[in-house]
Amino acid sequence: MAGKINWREIVKISEEICRKYYNEHGSKLTLRGLFYILVSKGLVPNTKSAYKRLSAVLSQARYELEFDWRLLADYTREWYNEEPWEYYKTEPLSREEILELIKDKINDMYDISINPWKDQPWRIIIVTEKRALRDTIRRAIKEAFQFGVYQLRVIRGYDSATDIFIVAEDIGMLIDEYNVAVLILSDFDPSGEDIARDFKERVTRVLKKMQVEIKNELVFEKIAITPEQIIELNIPPAPESEEELRKLQRDPRYRKYLQRIQRDPLLRELVEQHGIVRAELDALVSLNYEAFVKILREAITKYFDAEIYEKITKPRLEELKKKAEKAKQETLKNLEQI
Repeated sequence: MAGKINWREIVKISEEICRKYYNEHGSKLTLRGLFYILVSKGLVPNTKSAYKRLSAVLSQARYELEFDWRLLADYTREWYNEEPWEYYKTEPLSREEILELIKDKINDMYDISINPWKDQPWRIIIVTEKRALRDTIRRAIKEAFQFGVYQLRVIRGYDSATDIFIVAEDIGMLIDEYNVAVLILSDFDPSGEDIARDFKERVTRVLKKMQVEIKNELVFEKIAITPEQIIELNIPPAPESEEELRKLQRDPRYRKYLQRIQRDPLLRELVEQHGIVRAELDALVSLNYEAFVKILREAITKYFDAEIYEKITKPRLEELKKKAEKAKQETLKNLEQI
C-alpha cells in the first residue's frame, strides 16, 4: 500500500464498518477484527505499528465524539450496581389488569420441560480463549445450530486451576450418561496451539485425580483456527514487528509450533511469503463470519444424531406442545367462570 494514510477518513470508514457489522450480525467487532477488515480493504498495512496507531486514533475519536464508542466490543472491564433498590406498588390494579396478569401467567405456565438434546448420545462444550468475542460466538452458535450446545466456556489463556476443576466437574457429571466433545476455539500461533494442548492435558489430569470413571467417549478437538482454514479462507497473518518476531522465536513453545508448520507443505509456502504464520480468531470472525458459522455448524452437527431426533425426540416434543396448549385453553376457560 502506497501513500500517507488519512486517519480522519479511516475513522469515518471504521464507524461505517462497525455499524454495518453490528446491523448484519447483531454483535460488535473487536478492535482487532476491525483492523483486519481495514487491512483486507488495503486501507492500512498489516503491521503492529498500524494496529497501535488505529487504536490510538479511534480512542481519541471516541473522546471527541467522532466515533460511536458503543460500536466496539470491550469486555476487559466489568461493573456492578451495588445500591439496593426497593419496589412498591402504590396504585390498586383494576379487574381488567388483574385478569391480564393472570392470562400472562397462564401463557407462561409450564410443569414439564424437555431438552432437544435429551435422547442424544453426545453433549458439547465449546471453549474459547477470546473473551472479547464472547457475544459474537454465542450468536454464531445460535445461528449455526438451533438447539445450541451444552456450554460455552470463556477461558483466559492458560486457564486457572479453579476453572479447570469446574470444567472437570461438569464433564464428570456428563460422562456417566453421555459422550462429551470439547470443541476449542483459539488463535493459530505458539500460545493458541499450546493453550489447546494445555487445556486438554490439565482437564484430563484433574479428572484422573478426581477418580472420575470415563464411562463414555471424551473428545477434545480444536475446530478453529486450523492451518486448513488459514489457507482456504485466506486469513491474514497477525501483524509482526522485528521485535515481536525475535520475542516469538525465544518462546519455548516456538520450536514445536515451527515443527508443526514445517510438516505442512502449504504452511511452509505461507512462511516463505510472510516469514511466519500467525492467524487470529478475530480475523476469521470479522472477515468471514459466515464461514465461522459454517465451521461451528459442521463441528456441532457431527455430534448430533438427526435420526434420533426425528424418530424419538421430535414426536415427544410435539405431543408435549399439544398437551400444553390444551391445558392453557382449559385454564383460560376456567378463568372466565371466576
